[in-house]
Amino acid sequence: MKLLFVIPEYLPVSGGGIVTFYKNLVPALVQQGHEAHLLVGSAYSTKLPSYQEKNVTVDFLDENAVSGKMDCFNRYRALPELQRHLAAAWAAWEQVDGGKGYDVVEASDWGLLFAPWVIDDAAPPTVVQCHGSNGQIDFYDPKFGEELQGTVTRLLEKQLLSRADELQSYSQKNAAEWQSITGRRVSYIPPAWQLERNAPAVVKQSTHGLVVGRIQSWKGPIILCEALRSLGKDAPVIDWIGRDTAYQESDVSMSGYLARRYPDIWGQKIIPLGPRSAKDTAHLQSQAHFILVPSTWDVFNYTCVEGMGYARVVLCSDGAGAAGLIADGENGFVFSANDSVALAESLRKLQNISLSERNAIGQRAREAIETALSPALVAQQRLAHYEQLLQRGRANAGSPAIDPWLVDAVRPHTPLPDNLAFLDRLPLREISSYTLARSLKKIRR
Repeated sequence: MKLLFVIPEYLPVSGGGIVTFYKNLVPALVQQGHEAHLLVGSAYSTKLPSYQEKNVTVDFLDENAVSGKMDCFNRYRALPELQRHLAAAWAAWEQVDGGKGYDVVEASDWGLLFAPWVIDDAAPPTVVQCHGSNGQIDFYDPKFGEELQGTVTRLLEKQLLSRADELQSYSQKNAAEWQSITGRRVSYIPPAWQLERNAPAVVKQSTHGLVVGRIQSWKGPIILCEALRSLGKDAPVIDWIGRDTAYQESDVSMSGYLARRYPDIWGQKIIPLGPRSAKDTAHLQSQAHFILVPSTWDVFNYTCVEGMGYARVVLCSDGAGAAGLIADGENGFVFSANDSVALAESLRKLQNISLSERNAIGQRAREAIETALSPALVAQQRLAHYEQLLQRGRANAGSPAIDPWLVDAVRPHTPLPDNLAFLDRLPLREISSYTLARSLKKIRR
């Protein structure tokens, strides 16, 4: 088969769950004798040089084409992120000529890159891979001032995804969530994963636990702070690798908020290390006393799998999809999401087991993922789904035409002559007051 992937990130980008997913999957598909073409980019990415490796061709989305499409969606000027994501989705569609010549297309749910493939009947049969959509992320980590954008995005995603030829997720939890939202079947297929060939050897184990992830509300830093505070002097020291993000209001740092609210924990018991290279992160993961995933929600979370691959004891919230790989107490520990008491109890369990028990749990963890996430096995499962989709054809072929309101909402339009005309519906006094307040805020910065 000739496969086309329309995704927001891929190598040489080294971080992110989507990169990890495809860098393990695509080579395994090619080894089965298939050809893969990747178009990589999003509303905010930069075009990189194309390259080819074996039967994998990687091209990058032209950011100039994205900018050129912006005016076609200026009806969404009040929702700038949605405007830019739709522009990127259609720029990608045009860059690969609507998928002509490909047997199957796989598009990401993130950034609405799947939108053109769902509404255009001329597209090849298309899989939408659910990595964590913009609407989902906004739902679990809302930002002040973006409420309308989040709501509109979710409504569009729900309607569009309900018409996809096939929906897939590599998290059973996420598959169940989308099945409930869309009212249609979502296939669960585990991700491919294998330990890097040049993985660091364990030289000396650290006495610290480790979290890897953005310092972001839904990654669980508040729950972790609460759990460690409740443990008092028995609380372990935990390093945290990852970049800081805004907390609710765009000018408030999540790390700064945590330092103010938990001065006895953040910077004392939880040590923020900032972003680290992939090599440094792997080294710290392999040496960690334990790996912790405190997410209140996560589609999957590869740091859980990486910790298991290094034979570390992993404590994972059941809010993260990767928790489905853990049998509690056998090859790791699972605790209830958003529950600091449950997290504290898991940490106590870990502290009360012997070194030999920890080593045995870690070894069982490695064996579990080597079996369940074998790239060759997972590639065969995914190829079987591609073959079935190819035989079925488009899901809505021969059915009534797609809702014209939905098509109208996401397709390019002739640019509006005045894309700020929506401001005419707001009282001038409110606009003036807000403009003044915003200007003063910028000056004070």
